[in-house]
Amino acid sequence: MTNQTLPPAPPGPAAPPVATAPGTAAARGSVLEVMEKIGTVVVPIAVAVYALLYLGFESVYDTFGITPEQAGLTQASIFGHLVATLVLLFLTLLPLLGLVVGVWWLLDRITRGAAGRVLDRGREQPWLAAAVGAALSGVAYWGMLGILDVTGTPVLITVVVVGLFCLLVPYRLLRARPTGRAAMRVLTGALVGVGLGFVLVGWMTQGAEAVHDRGQANLVLQLTGFSNQWAEVRDDSGKLLSKGQRWLVLGQDSGAYVFYDCATAGTIRRPIDATVLSRIELDPEFDDPRPCGYAAK
Repeated sequence: MTNQTLPPAPPGPAAPPVATAPGTAAARGSVLEVMEKIGTVVVPIAVAVYALLYLGFESVYDTFGITPEQAGLTQASIFGHLVATLVLLFLTLLPLLGLVVGVWWLLDRITRGAAGRVLDRGREQPWLAAAVGAALSGVAYWGMLGILDVTGTPVLITVVVVGLFCLLVPYRLLRARPTGRAAMRVLTGALVGVGLGFVLVGWMTQGAEAVHDRGQANLVLQLTGFSNQWAEVRDDSGKLLSKGQRWLVLGQDSGAYVFYDCATAGTIRRPIDATVLSRIELDPEFDDPRPCGYAAK
């Protein structure tokens, strides 16, 4: 048996180049990509806003010296109120988001893609992207200081210090990997949602104080489902208990009405079977509001 050297096989046709999805390279920095990135931030914002609004209900009822549970609000009912609030907030912000995307699309078209390329280059600069994320995250501390009635220069200093010295370097390190970039978007969205939630909680608390002082709720408190309902209260024999004034009906709990009497600045519980409500009015408007409590006209 002899060994024979086989001639080398003739070269076959070259393998066709792997096709890439059309427009993949051009997609970076495009309007479509911006919309996809925004979608990953919306959910953390919504979750954070929901959590803060839940705490806002406690702040509202604390103005009247009770808890939401003592006014008959359960977690399910609060969830229903907040879902409606989030839907209204979404419907309000959606046109604004659409306007921003439309303006960006028009600018990108006018500049023949130059705007998208500039955005792409900016995103490829790790320190610049980290600085933008840190600045947006500072909104959470701006909202928190607003709840504490801190305004002016201290707020700006706090936001700059937190963003520059506490978040910039961690965000820069997260930009080193794709999973880190995704985590930074989620964290930034959550902190922006916390800041927005703090602002809404502040408006809810201001609305509760306005109801307490003048009987008139603001728009945010109304959107969260707070019932600004006033009524004259009588016992089952027809005797007027509210002494010519109307009490704020806070809710029902365990077979009893829960009222707030502005004249005495106290919370009153009355059994439903032995209580009659008259001259009921929702969101009243008074020509001459008095400090907490209104004489019947």
